[in-house]
Amino acid sequence: MKTLLITRPNYDDATSYLFPYANLIIKYAIKINTKTIDLKRPRLRRKDFTSLMTKQNPSLVFFNAHGSEKCIFGDKIGEKEEILVEENKNHSILSNKIVYARACWAAASLGKACTIKGGCFIGYKTPFSFWSNEKWSTKPLNDNIARLFLEPSNLIVESLLKGNSAKEATDKSETMMKKNILRLLKIKKEPGAMASVMILWNNISGQEILGDKEMKFV
Repeated sequence: MKTLLITRPNYDDATSYLFPYANLIIKYAIKINTKTIDLKRPRLRRKDFTSLMTKQNPSLVFFNAHGSEKCIFGDKIGEKEEILVEENKNHSILSNKIVYARACWAAASLGKACTIKGGCFIGYKTPFSFWSNEKWSTKPLNDNIARLFLEPSNLIVESLLKGNSAKEATDKSETMMKKNILRLLKIKKEPGAMASVMILWNNISGQEILGDKEMKFV
């Protein structure tokens, strides 16, 4: 049975927004009868991640996380973020899978290493950024500003779940971001509109698809 694994940290402003948006994907996956592993606190640790990757062998992995050029993080334990995947340490655990890392920088180096032996890695070679309205910080799904950035990124995984190829999924996401830019340009005199345009464009420019672009979730 094809399986989706999602990581969902929730310990700061950024992850508190990604957490409920990733839950929308979980609800959709369950609706279409896709086996789904929701990896969140207290199990969002490297040992649990490694165990699930080995035993459940998910073919699609969706990281919601902070990242760097060579690492993707899980939960924050005390004052330290725990590394789930690290280049030249355990990156091979992602080989031959479709990976979408909604995380800063991970496609710059880690993603390339993960696809050397096969698979597809979708991520960002620059920071993945989004704007938000702090008055909705306790109800992120009601935040129309954040939606401009997070709905297009969710669309990548939703499209993969529908059977689209990795390339088709990223193209759909890019198209939605461009539509959002055009909407913002129509109201460019409103506060924050042009800043949001710049962030969306940076996300488009930074988005990378590495490895087998025709790979599908099967």
